[in-house]
Amino acid sequence: MSDIREAITGREVRVDYASIEQTLAELWRIEKTEGVAVTRAALWNVVAHASNARDHDEASDTLARAAAAVPQRTIVIRADPTAPAEMAAWISANCHLLGEGKQVCSEEISIVAGGDHVQRVPPLVSALLIPDMPVAFWWLGDLPHDHASYVHDLLESADRLIVDSSQFDSPTDLEIVEGVGKRTDTAAADLNWIRLDGWRAATASVFDPPQMRDRLGTLQQIRVLSGVSDASYFGESVQALLFASWLIAQAGLDIDGDGGVSGVEVLFEARPSQPPGVARVDLELKESSAAIERDLERGVLVTNVDGRIDAPEAVTRTSARKTDQLIVRELQRPHGDPMLTKVLPIAIRMAKRLSRK
Repeated sequence: MSDIREAITGREVRVDYASIEQTLAELWRIEKTEGVAVTRAALWNVVAHASNARDHDEASDTLARAAAAVPQRTIVIRADPTAPAEMAAWISANCHLLGEGKQVCSEEISIVAGGDHVQRVPPLVSALLIPDMPVAFWWLGDLPHDHASYVHDLLESADRLIVDSSQFDSPTDLEIVEGVGKRTDTAAADLNWIRLDGWRAATASVFDPPQMRDRLGTLQQIRVLSGVSDASYFGESVQALLFASWLIAQAGLDIDGDGGVSGVEVLFEARPSQPPGVARVDLELKESSAAIERDLERGVLVTNVDGRIDAPEAVTRTSARKTDQLIVRELQRPHGDPMLTKVLPIAIRMAKRLSRK
């Protein structure tokens, strides 16, 4: 039992994958009988899926930090059908001090599967989910364009599918995310979309003054400049697509099947820059012009409306939020984001147009 006790310190302890639940129960029984001031807590089941060791480690580290704000049963999967056949599991605990020597701990289960053993992952994960508790599924990396039944089985219990579209390599990935939301009860969430919160707030502030409130309907041109490290990689253009799609949706503009916007010119530009993502937005209106850009020195977003420069107070600073903070932001939302659902089909249409250029 000494090895099992070490799991409470955060060390991974290898266990028989067929008796994970039993071993966890024994771990907490030992802690209780020995009088250790530990509270076992969970508000979510969070399942992370990776296909390589690097992403697997990133998921584990990220969710360990997120568990401090949102206690969870964490299940981290590394599945590779091209690897040698294997099935292995480890358990550990993510513990955080509450004061007076008390700790609140969340369970973490790691599963590694290779070869034909990958097909055993969905039923195992399903059996490990805490009943009557919401399920978030975080898919790291590019979404699979095949193995549809495997993905369907994994997501069957998911209330939320969390992706990061900056890692997508084609518009097809956006279609997969939209399709999940359409065909199932799983709400889509995109960390790349959450990164745009400040940009959307800053843009909305442009139209707050009384004289500007009706001018969004006179929009004539949208120009989005992005910082990129590889302009040929689709994932680096998705944030700009999502921003433009949001603005088009807010303006109530029509978009055709080829991605054209009625009466509005939409331009996307990219230049080598760090940090990546949207760097500047220019809006041409019938009687005004506006720009929103990041000021890297001050770490804020700045608006310029007809020469009037401002840094909106309601806008968060532009310093990049860490992935665990984005995950927490999503898990603290009781329901999916209806605006993302509205924006995705527009972004897909414009992405197809860009891919033909």
